[in-house]
Amino acid sequence: MVRNSVYSLPRLINNRYMLTAVLRETSDSIVYAATQQVMRREVAVESLRAECMADSAKVELFLERARAQTRMGGKFVATTLELIFAENTWHLVRERIKGNPLEELIAAETRLSAAELCEFMLCLARNCIIHDMEGVATAPFSLHNAFFMGLSFRFDNLATAGTRTIKCSQQALTTAAAELPKLLDTASPMADDFMAILRNISATTAWVPRSVLDVYEDLVRLQLLFMQLNAKL
Repeated sequence: MVRNSVYSLPRLINNRYMLTAVLRETSDSIVYAATQQVMRREVAVESLRAECMADSAKVELFLERARAQTRMGGKFVATTLELIFAENTWHLVRERIKGNPLEELIAAETRLSAAELCEFMLCLARNCIIHDMEGVATAPFSLHNAFFMGLSFRFDNLATAGTRTIKCSQQALTTAAAELPKLLDTASPMADDFMAILRNISATTAWVPRSVLDVYEDLVRLQLLFMQLNAKL
C-alpha cells in the first residue's frame, strides 16, 4: 500500500512541488523530478521512504545529510533549496542540474579536449579541498554525479553525515583519474601532459591532506599552459 502511494505520479506535495517522475532510488529514499508550482522551477526532490520514519537512526541520517548539503553549496555544486515535512515523511529539495552526465558522454563515445577535462579536474579538486577544510564527509563520487554544461561542469551535492577522512578526496580523484581517459580526445593539445597528471593520481597510494593540494597545483600549472597556448592562436 505504501509503495503504491509512493509511485502514484504525478503527485503534489506540500501544495508546492509536483512530483512527475522517479530519477533514482536507494533502499531508504526516492529521488523525483519535480516542478515548483509557483515559479515553475525544475527541481529534484529526495523523499525518505515512509517505512523509514519508524527508524530514528535513518531519520537522523537523512536530516544530518540535508544539513551538511546546505552548508556545502557553491558555484559548481547543486544548490540545496529546502527541507520540508509532508505526507508523514521528510523531503529534501535541490536544484536539478540539466547538463549531460559524464557517464552518458562516455557511453555515447563523446570526446572532450584535455583543456576541458583539466577544467573538470580543477573543479573536482577544488570541491575536495573545500570539503576537507570544512571537515564535511561526502558520499562516494562517480561520473553520474558530474555534468557537462557546455562551457563548464557542475556536480551533485554529495555532502553527507559522518566524519570526513582523506579517503573521501582520494576516492573522488582516483575515480575520476581512472574514468576520464575514456572521454579524452588524445589528439587535443597537451593531452599527454593531462594523462601524466591522471597517471600520477592513480599511482599515489600514500594519500595525505597535502596530496589534494599537490594535484590542484599540477592542474593549475597545466591550465596556465593552455591559456598561454590560446593566447598565441
